[in-house]
Amino acid sequence: MADTELFSLGTWIAFYSIALIAGVTQGAFGFGYPAIATPTLVLFTDVKTAIVVNMVPNLCVNFLSILRGGNYRASLLPHWPVAVYTLIASFLGALFLIVAPGEPLRLALALMVFAYLYSDRIRALDWSWLHRRPRTGQLVFGSIGGFFSGTVNLSMPPLLIYFMLLEMAPTAMAQILNLCFFGGRLIQGVTLGIAGELPPGIMLYTLPTAVVAVGGLYFGGWVQDKIDARLWRKALRGVLLIMGCALTWQGGSWIWQHWLR
Repeated sequence: MADTELFSLGTWIAFYSIALIAGVTQGAFGFGYPAIATPTLVLFTDVKTAIVVNMVPNLCVNFLSILRGGNYRASLLPHWPVAVYTLIASFLGALFLIVAPGEPLRLALALMVFAYLYSDRIRALDWSWLHRRPRTGQLVFGSIGGFFSGTVNLSMPPLLIYFMLLEMAPTAMAQILNLCFFGGRLIQGVTLGIAGELPPGIMLYTLPTAVVAVGGLYFGGWVQDKIDARLWRKALRGVLLIMGCALTWQGGSWIWQHWLR
């Protein structure tokens, strides 16, 4: 993992810009910070470093997003098992992150990016068994989301698909999603810290980034009704598609050079 002290001024400016854009997206739609921030950061550095640099801003944004909207009994209480499964699988995913080679993880991150981009098609499949076996659904989607949360910091695609299949109200869905994200980040951070994977003073280094992200969060909430949501989503999807292809190329090239040649 790269030493954060070695990052150039230009790299930090890029980090701040990414945090701002991801924060605005989170504020406008209630979720989306890790889907924007993590893949973009990985284009500048390795997966572990991107996760570490993004950890404090991510925790702050997710925690504040949980508090928005109120009515927690209706939004959080019925779905607490999903959050529990996410926590357990996040721990296992973080252990995998510690021992796994960094470059192939780019492919796992790309997989989650593409799953997010094509979530509409995935939801169009036959998911009728979810209503017959709700506990199984909670276990499956919570575990998948948690594992990818721990490994590549992106649990949103499987969890978003699951809660949209349940036809949850937007505010309630944003709250439970952010609860799962926050819990996953926290478990991931504790696991990496115990394993010695967090550089000393990382919270001090990334605190300015967290301030920028929170500023973007509140700005996004303020302009929520003033921006063209359809155009914004379309632009973000285009950017994510490019990032997904770039991550696939990077990870695939490494595998070809080191494992297949």
